[in-house]
Amino acid sequence: MIIIKRVITGIIFSAFLVMNSLPAEGEVNQDVKIVINNNQVTIPAEDQQAFIMNGRTYVPLRVISENLGAVVEWDGENKQVIITSKAGAPVKPVPKNENDDVQIIIDEKVVDIPGGYGKPFITGKGRTVVPLRLVGETLGCQVNWQEGSRTVQIQSDTAAIMPIPEYPNTPSSSGDDLLEKLASYQTNLRLLDGTLVNSKSLVSMDRSIFTGQQMDQLKNYYNQLEKYDLQIKLPGGTVINTADVTIQGEPVATADQLRSWLAEEAERIKVKMETQYNRSFNPIPSNLVDLYLKIGAEYGIRGDLAFCQAAKETHFWQFTGDVQPFQNNYCGLGAVGSPCTGQEPLNGADPNSVSFKPGVHGAVFASPEIGVEAHIQHLYAYACKDPLPPGKVIYDPRFKLVARGSAPTWQELNGRWAVPGTTYGQSIIQDYWLKALNK
Repeated sequence: MIIIKRVITGIIFSAFLVMNSLPAEGEVNQDVKIVINNNQVTIPAEDQQAFIMNGRTYVPLRVISENLGAVVEWDGENKQVIITSKAGAPVKPVPKNENDDVQIIIDEKVVDIPGGYGKPFITGKGRTVVPLRLVGETLGCQVNWQEGSRTVQIQSDTAAIMPIPEYPNTPSSSGDDLLEKLASYQTNLRLLDGTLVNSKSLVSMDRSIFTGQQMDQLKNYYNQLEKYDLQIKLPGGTVINTADVTIQGEPVATADQLRSWLAEEAERIKVKMETQYNRSFNPIPSNLVDLYLKIGAEYGIRGDLAFCQAAKETHFWQFTGDVQPFQNNYCGLGAVGSPCTGQEPLNGADPNSVSFKPGVHGAVFASPEIGVEAHIQHLYAYACKDPLPPGKVIYDPRFKLVARGSAPTWQELNGRWAVPGTTYGQSIIQDYWLKALNK
């Protein structure tokens, strides 16, 4: 049994593990791009690309299923692909397949594939591809084919299709406008080749690197960034650039403001935990406000913003990700997506205060105070090249791994602390900190 697990809201497109023979191939054109739910999909060069064969467009199943999501089970004995629309939902038994053809079953209903649509098949790279028409007309997804940019656009029915920019290999005047708009955000962006750049440098870069695919990615970045203001107004009326908010400095939000903000958010989070996560609400530890402000001041770090970052990382201390409350790990230090072995290096951190435990995601700190200080130390490493303040002990096991002084501002954490993290710093400032300041 092969199981692929992902979730999507609304009607889903699912996996077709159809073991058909490869049809006789005519002319094949692989110069086809895929955009799913308005996001450009990058497929490794060695993997199966979308292509056009005999006038019909085929898209690779793996890419579609991973980006739209499904819970899929392959019953090889009965040649049935069984799909459910909710992760964790029980898979109910379905009638046996009495035919030799593969059956596709979505939420207990057999999908009828019209003969004229073409059939899914396995390519020479061992990847299942499906006809584009099948995605749109049979499985409830909206599909748009743009001949000019040779782009397949696929979306669930819950989102409106947005036009795909048709950029040439070098930017047109409209492409230059996009680069100038991105430059105004002065924020980190990661290009398709993995290079991390500050957007203000885009306008001075060699135009030959801005292929149509790269411009599509930059357009997607701009769609995310335009939700945030270039400037913010503080309660006293002072206007500052979002890009200029530094990690080092004096706090602006007071302890009372932060606590008032927490009390208001707690009601919303409580309802969300009970209805969306089916979990009880973890009371937010208000004593952490004082710890962040006190320890932040000892390092010259803005403790109010660091506290807001912790609220973002822990989902207001509900720990809905991999890290658990007992770890006192408020910013995900050492959590890399896989459980620890317990043998991870401490890199000079105090072994009496920090540890890694088998099966646990990320570092474990001996107390809330130490967990807060490790967080502040990690910010300190990004913000400056100075040694630790006198008398301080290293608690951050990743302190020595940071490129010292590489991110003096919150926006410069984008693509570094969080990857791709296109709006990571902006979110801390405007979705959290500003709301606290207005309490």
